[in-house]
Amino acid sequence: MTPSRRNALLVGAFVSVALLLIVATVLAVGGASWFSSRIPASVYFQGSVRGLYVGAPVTFRGVKVGEVESIGIEIDSKTLDARIPVRLSLSAGAVRWGDQQATSVHDLPELVKRGLRARLAMQSVVTGQMGVDLDFMPDTPLAFVNPRADAAEIPAIKDRLDALIEQVSDLPVRELATDLRHTLQTLDQTLKATQVAMERTGRELSSTGAEARRTLQTATQALEDVQAQSHATLASVQQLSDASRQTVQQAQPELQRTLEAARDSAAQARQAMQQVAELTAPGAPVRADLDAALRDLALATRSLRAFGEQLERQPNALLFGKPSP
Repeated sequence: MTPSRRNALLVGAFVSVALLLIVATVLAVGGASWFSSRIPASVYFQGSVRGLYVGAPVTFRGVKVGEVESIGIEIDSKTLDARIPVRLSLSAGAVRWGDQQATSVHDLPELVKRGLRARLAMQSVVTGQMGVDLDFMPDTPLAFVNPRADAAEIPAIKDRLDALIEQVSDLPVRELATDLRHTLQTLDQTLKATQVAMERTGRELSSTGAEARRTLQTATQALEDVQAQSHATLASVQQLSDASRQTVQQAQPELQRTLEAARDSAAQARQAMQQVAELTAPGAPVRADLDAALRDLALATRSLRAFGEQLERQPNALLFGKPSP
């Protein structure tokens, strides 16, 4: 074999091995999708699809079932409303049905009627890349954007973040920021005024505490003095009580004799009163004699009064006697 033929054989072998490696690499990377059946589908998004790209994964609850094939723009010439058609390529073998009589994944419109919906899902917060996530949501309304599309349309629903972003975008951010700035300024002024008041209050509390300590010291001294005086007074009261008890004990016999004498005098006075009552009772002899004596005394008094009146008229009656009538 000549050297030229040997070189040609080596070059051919090298090229053949290179081609085999290229084919193997292509088959390893995307060859499975070439030999598997693909189902086209379309989704129309009304809002922004920022972060979505061609080749982005299409997942069902996190499991990849396809990829984004193309992204376009459609604008209504009359209303200038824009919509974003996204064409999907779904793998028919990605879903295995437990029930053999279940609807085939090839019957995509039937799955849509049963609640299959699509929405944008964030893949990474850092990169902001988005994907399309599929799920069954039978409670959502069935609304098609382009029923005459060449591929089965899967209705799109808004993501939770989209609703939150719309609510945030509707907020008066500038007015809120101005109000917040005013509130912070007012709060700062209030804090400064509070700090000044606290410092003034602290100084007043310090002086008040010193005065309170002095007052407590004075009160303590006064209480000690009162306590000493109270002890002396209690001792004097104790002595007076002892002396009074001793005096009462000594005077008790005399008091008893005095009480006995007072009881005897009261009994004698009661007896005398009873005797007087008996003497002065109606029908008693002494009462009759007393009444007669009182009548005689009254007659004598009238006679003396008449004689006195005669003496006033005739002073010489004592010498010449009473004139004859």
